[in-house]
Amino acid sequence: VYPFNPNGSPGGLTAVTTADGRFTAMMPHPERVFRRLQMSWVDPSLPADPQGLSPWIRLWRNARRWVG
Repeated sequence: VYPFNPNGSPGGLTAVTTADGRFTAMMPHPERVFRRLQMSWVDPSLPADPQGLSPWIRLWRNARRWVG
């Protein structure tokens, strides 16, 4: 139930793992971390963005460039 399960997945499922534990698949949500302060962890070696944007903003800029 929203807001605890905003994507509506069954049981709040966020990832799946194979029975032997060798592979895990997760669905990222880059729309939730386009700003640096939204990220739970940031690589300290990355330069700070003057607008406070996260590295994920590149995904959106590339998509916009592709659309035209």
